[in-house]
Amino acid sequence: MNALKRARYEREQELLQKQKELQQREEEIHKEEIERRMHPKSNRDFEILFNELEAWRLNETKKIKNSTELKADEKALAMQQLLNKETKILQQIDRLKIQANGKNKTEKISTFLRAMSDPKLWKRSDGRFTEVHTPFSTRAKELMDLYNGLRLPFLSTDERLDVLLHTKWTVVEFDCNLTREIVDLIDREADMLNRGRSEASLEGLRLRLSNLFLQFIETPEFNPEAARF
Repeated sequence: MNALKRARYEREQELLQKQKELQQREEEIHKEEIERRMHPKSNRDFEILFNELEAWRLNETKKIKNSTELKADEKALAMQQLLNKETKILQQIDRLKIQANGKNKTEKISTFLRAMSDPKLWKRSDGRFTEVHTPFSTRAKELMDLYNGLRLPFLSTDERLDVLLHTKWTVVEFDCNLTREIVDLIDREADMLNRGRSEASLEGLRLRLSNLFLQFIETPEFNPEAARF
């Protein structure tokens, strides 16, 4: 008898555990759905948003057209209001897409820079692996640190000038159109900083500088490790 009770108890506990796991999974899915709507990232996320918007528009259109309470002019006004709502939502989705593309691009660049900078794994005679930095990976890490420095916000004027100077020293050893343009941008920003120009007035110049320096990093002639990517 005790054995039957114990077996029944164990089955009940197993069922309760499965129900708990199912509930937790449903809660996770719900949270993921909310996150996807609030912060869409992938093309699939945006495809779902556009499909949901289209389903909503069709449903609202059907309600308006089938309404027996609205007159013809009221239906026309309701359709115009619906169009305005749809336009605003589309604009919001477009802004979210721009933000997501920028974030995805930043993450892709960071992954690329880290991959070049990572130490190599060399297999030892005993079968274990040792992390080793090569001259090429060390060079890649130095360039990554400079790039990240150029992207850092809220630096003091002296800190920013120090980053600019180190970047200039890095590129001047190579003479080409790209490096000359980088040096020109560095000199222009340094001059503007010394004249007390505002952060906002430097945004465009700094973005151009960081993009050009990324091109420098991606060029195997200047960064041999880039040849692997």
